[in-house]
Amino acid sequence: MPNGHQHSEALFLRLARSDVALFRFLLEAHEGLALFTSLGTDGSNRETLLLRFAPGARAEVTGFLEAVRTEFPLELLPAAPQSKAERIPGGRP
Repeated sequence: MPNGHQHSEALFLRLARSDVALFRFLLEAHEGLALFTSLGTDGSNRETLLLRFAPGARAEVTGFLEAVRTEFPLELLPAAPQSKAERIPGGRP
């Protein structure tokens, strides 16, 4: 018997580490739209973020991201990024 709970949806994105504070500020201005978690910084000083939001809010979140792209470069990743260990042959995840 289903319990009626739906899991959140997620998107992965990458932006300059120096733009994370502005991204947080803009996201907080859209109260309750989404939450994000940092997954780390790559060698080019770009931060990878996991953005979580309510089921059914994808269109609104995508619109927000398009608006943010007018402020600074933002890369929407097609899927979950690999960890550094997964990219190194024999590395441990």
